[in-house]
Amino acid sequence: MNKETDTGSPAQPRLKRIGRILFISGVAIVVGVIVLGLSVVLVAAYTGSSIIVSNYVGYAILALLLGVLLIVAGLIALILPGGFSKDAVWAMRGGPWR
Repeated sequence: MNKETDTGSPAQPRLKRIGRILFISGVAIVVGVIVLGLSVVLVAAYTGSSIIVSNYVGYAILALLLGVLLIVAGLIALILPGGFSKDAVWAMRGGPWR
């Protein structure tokens, strides 16, 4: 096994901060898409026009996918700030597939 101790690098707090920012911005984008979607549907129902909804759908899907990707990237940066542990890397290198 790996006998080294992890002392931690100065990049880990920065990566956790970036992960938190990515996560919060992703949540904000997803919530914004939902709120704007509801308002677009209400305006379309009030005016009787379906053109507003069909134009919004293309932008909403892209923004929602971007928000979900930012949430996932933020969670990965929060959970694994230093990458894989040394024991996991050692186990992968010692496997039968080289």
